[in-house]
Amino acid sequence: MYYSLVSSPVLGFDLVRLPNGDSAAEVLLRALDCGPREIDVLAARHDPAVRGAAWQAVKTATDNLPQIGDVLHQVANGLKHDDFADEGTGARVEAGIVRVLQSSTIADADALVRLVHHDIFDWTWSAPLAGGPRLRTEDTGRAADVLADAAVSAYLGDRLPDHVRRVLAHPYLQASRDLAPLPEQPTGLGPDQAGVARVLDTLRRLDGTDRACLRAVADTSRPSSNDWASAVHDASWAVHLSDRVRTAAVAQLLAVRAFRAGGLDAADGAAGLWNIVSGVVHAEVVADLLSSDARAVLLRPWEAAFGQD
Repeated sequence: MYYSLVSSPVLGFDLVRLPNGDSAAEVLLRALDCGPREIDVLAARHDPAVRGAAWQAVKTATDNLPQIGDVLHQVANGLKHDDFADEGTGARVEAGIVRVLQSSTIADADALVRLVHHDIFDWTWSAPLAGGPRLRTEDTGRAADVLADAAVSAYLGDRLPDHVRRVLAHPYLQASRDLAPLPEQPTGLGPDQAGVARVLDTLRRLDGTDRACLRAVADTSRPSSNDWASAVHDASWAVHLSDRVRTAAVAQLLAVRAFRAGGLDAADGAAGLWNIVSGVVHAEVVADLLSSDARAVLLRPWEAAFGQD
């Protein structure tokens, strides 16, 4: 499966369940913020001489990273999986599924690389001529490599040897010294900028009581009903029709960082809290377009935890 900006909540679901997913989100936010100057700075740090051996280690780590689809296929075919051993039924089975979700991803590192090169940097590719391939400059490809390498270094985390992580991240870290810091309070998050900002600020400032309330809501009203799925579809469709795909992706990646800054972890992401968060963020990005019914469905768990503004 591929990652895409269109399905940024899916990408966020993987990132909040990875130990260094918030760092990967930061790299992707930098990629989304790139213009010609940033490309020049990043490309200048590209070092092809050291990438080959590092990517052999990445391939090994990627091959060993379990994907949710593979695990579900095993379960569907009645194959035994260690995480389900002795789990029984009901709540115990659910706990086993959550543990599987904590240690598996929907896509993989190759999908992350493709996301950077082809989705985030789509504006750098020329239109094909007479049926030929799309083209871009060598510097653009080098800059995308630097960003993708750093994102993969964080994405795979301790599945990679320390020296490999350093090799992959070093060019990006060097380039970052010459780039302006990413804004603490980004603009351009949809017409209801304040609504998105309030959600992110609430997430970043969670205390123990707030986390307990959010977890209780997730336990008692899991956002998995047909109404919720339909509301998510409506929000995603509104994002697409309004040409806010990149806007929504930025909001979702900021939510990944706020999710972790607020003390929520992989278990929370696997247990349904990310669905609540990503749903309310999507709803706020298209607050001016979403029907009142769909908006109410997506905001209901959030408001149950924190009350209405």
